Amino acid sequence: MKKLVMLVLVLGCMLVFSKPAAPTGPMISVDTEEFDAGTLKASATGSVKHAFKIKNTGDSALVIRDVRPG
Repeated sequence: MKKLVMLVLVLGCMLVFSKPAAPTGPMISVDTEEFDAGTLKASATGSVKHAFKIKNTGDSALVIRDVRPG
């Protein structure tokens, strides 16, 4: 009986203190999530451009199907 209690206790501790499995699949990482273009005049000509650096930090292919300005 003592061996059974000890086994249950050891298994319980292993479950409580074990690390959860790392997520698998694609994971997106962006250098900055926002860009402030500042104050723009309505009469100004030209355009404002900014490039976001996006990286796949996961372990499978990352597919970006739609991009919308926010």
